[in-house]
Amino acid sequence: MDTSPLRKTLPDGRPLSVGPSITAFGALHFTAKDADGRQVASGELREAVQHGVPADQLPAGSTHWLGGPEPIWFTPDEASQLATLGDAVLTAFAGSQEGRNLDAWRQEQRNLAAEEATETAVLHTPEGRALVAARDRLRAKARGILDADDAQREEAYERGDPGHYYRRQKPRNDAAHDAVKAALNEFDEQHPEVAAAVEAAKAAAARRFLEHD
Repeated sequence: MDTSPLRKTLPDGRPLSVGPSITAFGALHFTAKDADGRQVASGELREAVQHGVPADQLPAGSTHWLGGPEPIWFTPDEASQLATLGDAVLTAFAGSQEGRNLDAWRQEQRNLAAEEATETAVLHTPEGRALVAARDRLRAKARGILDADDAQREEAYERGDPGHYYRRQKPRNDAAHDAVKAALNEFDEQHPEVAAAVEAAKAAAARRFLEHD
């Protein structure tokens, strides 16, 4: 099989070579370069009809395009040649160590997604959502007490009377915060599946962020 790039001449006379490659996530990608090796266009080879391009807007004899905003257009025969080149590259990639590593990674992601769905299933039921909302209210109350404590301490120092804060306000705030923490701990003991599902959802979100950062 001939795997050399497709040779094409643009309407302005510039010669191009167009060839396929595989992206980091295993997608087929085409790149068009001029005679000096400069990239002219790149991306997915698209069929005009499938992407809603009106027939009267197509260059004569063209059915596919690559890149933009000034796309490179291809005839059906050229598109067929590119598809053959792409199939060869995909086949070679699938049999390579890199391709096998990508397949293993994708399977791992599917397994993780399945585990996540099981671990967080309770969050998607009416009862689960109500319990999560109740837990969130307790957590918000605890944060509110700490925020109020910070504001009271700052205000006391600005007044020049920090003793009042430490003698009166801070003990009350600490007691109130301890009471809410105890209520939250009791809630988690009574509904361990909710706390576990919330933590699993957080871990999954952090994992997805790191994977795509």
